[in-house]
Amino acid sequence: MKLEGFNPPFTKIAPYYDRLMSFVNYRSWVNHIERIIMMHNIKEKILLDIACGTGVCLELWLEKGYRVIGLDASESMLDVCRKRFSQNLLNNGRVKLIQQDMRNFSLDEQVPVATCLYDSLNYLLTSEELLNCFKSVYLNLKDGGIFVFDMNTRHALEVEWGNQRFERRDGPIHSIWDNTFEPVTGISTLKLTLNVYQNGDIFTFKEIHQERAYPIDEIKKLLSQVGFEVNLYRHLTFNPASEFDTRIMGVARKI
Repeated sequence: MKLEGFNPPFTKIAPYYDRLMSFVNYRSWVNHIERIIMMHNIKEKILLDIACGTGVCLELWLEKGYRVIGLDASESMLDVCRKRFSQNLLNNGRVKLIQQDMRNFSLDEQVPVATCLYDSLNYLLTSEELLNCFKSVYLNLKDGGIFVFDMNTRHALEVEWGNQRFERRDGPIHSIWDNTFEPVTGISTLKLTLNVYQNGDIFTFKEIHQERAYPIDEIKKLLSQVGFEVNLYRHLTFNPASEFDTRIMGVARKI
């Protein structure tokens, strides 16, 4: 979707993304996923993070002794991510960053664990795109490997976000979040405006973001179609997922 004056997602906001998302406790997410990895008796510490963004989670996995691969389609986000790590880590292979599309990607090795976090999968706006992503993940996982992901539900997009405007102030950044929800398609459109105050000047950046909500049964069906064994939970719990949850977490095992 293109709107005059608005840029594609994760381009102009990349340098400010971490400040915007500073309220997210990513460490608790990583700790929960580590428990899932242990439950599946996976010993090899190699992890692929799909839609890795600025690399906050990559850094947390690195602290836990993992060799990490970050994949993202956004050059701007990867530029920010790259600055997070020393040249030595990038050169010795402990951190590998790849610019590829999650709908069709290929690694030079199969991995035991893959993640895709913070509703990145909701940015895939058709069932075909979501299926293609699941196929790519499956092909790049080792047998017995797991894919851990989260997604926003329709309840989140239609009720929590709905047709509402939110405004926030994060230090020098004033952000305006204009949301609209289309019930027929299940797609939420966000017009995001950042006003950044620096040295007495104001810099304005605008991006358009779209997410689609998928029913739980469809997510399960697509994953099973690819060959995964799948369980869906309420986010950061082991309680069964519900359409009334705001966010769900999936654990798909390659069998």
